[in-house]
Amino acid sequence: MTYIETRAVTALRSVRMPEKNWHVKRAVFLNELMARDPNTRLDQWQAGDLWFLVWRYRRQITDAEVLAKANEIVNGALSLAFP
Repeated sequence: MTYIETRAVTALRSVRMPEKNWHVKRAVFLNELMARDPNTRLDQWQAGDLWFLVWRYRRQITDAEVLAKANEIVNGALSLAFP
C-alpha cells in the first residue's frame, strides 16, 4: 500500500457505517490486509473500494490529504479545490 492508502485505511477505522451493507466488511478486510503486510499492493478492485468508502464517508474523515486524494479520484485531477 502507498502511504496515502495506509492513511486512508487508518481513517476508515473511526468511521461509523451501517452494519447491513458491505461497507463494514470491506473496511475490516482492508484494515486486516494492511495489518498483515503493509507493503502489499492493492489491486484495482481493492483500491477502488478503498477510495469509494473514503468518498462515501468523507464527512467523518478529518485527514485533509486523504480527502483531497479521494476527491481527485472521484472528480478528476483537474477539479478545483475550494476552501
